Amino acid sequence: MRISVRHVLRFLVLVAVVAALPALLSPISPSGTPYVSALSNLTDGVVLAATHCSDKACGSFSGPCVSAPGYLCVGGGGSRQCFTRLCQ
Repeated sequence: MRISVRHVLRFLVLVAVVAALPALLSPISPSGTPYVSALSNLTDGVVLAATHCSDKACGSFSGPCVSAPGYLCVGGGGSRQCFTRLCQ
């Protein structure tokens, strides 16, 4: 079995392209400019959400909270603004 030079070259080019993809697709870090955030070198961590869900939603703009499965009622009651969020 004889492997042609053309197939070997195609394989080597394919390996080189796959090896260069992470370097080409990674974001450019602007470490040499004075406009760098102090948080720019932090990586994305695991987001931990609340594990409870009150199963309530806002009944109106300023509350009160009413029963609604899958929702979380924040605020409300009196003159405060009420917010409804999906439970995750």
